[in-house]
Amino acid sequence: MSILPETVSLSDGRCLALREIDPADMLDLIEAAGSAVNGPAAVTWLGYAEMICSVTAIDGVPVQMPGTKEEIRELARRLGKTGVAALHPFFQQGQDEEEMVATAKN
Repeated sequence: MSILPETVSLSDGRCLALREIDPADMLDLIEAAGSAVNGPAAVTWLGYAEMICSVTAIDGVPVQMPGTKEEIRELARRLGKTGVAALHPFFQQGQDEEEMVATAKN
């Protein structure tokens, strides 16, 4: 993952505050994911959840780190397509690198 900016302004006028997920947060995400990390889409699910959970505030209102799959879904709904589209470029590079490593291993 590349270094995230502190804030991202969305085309709909909202502003997202961001922070990079640390290893402890990632362990919490894995725990929250439950059975989602056992399937073939585990890497994709965790990458998407990491992107969603990097948001710490929306328009200056703090966002608590989600602790369950439902809380992650709810935050994703709050961000909407506009929010996800704005976050995606910051996480795309890391996903491309992970895909190359996975391909090389196979």
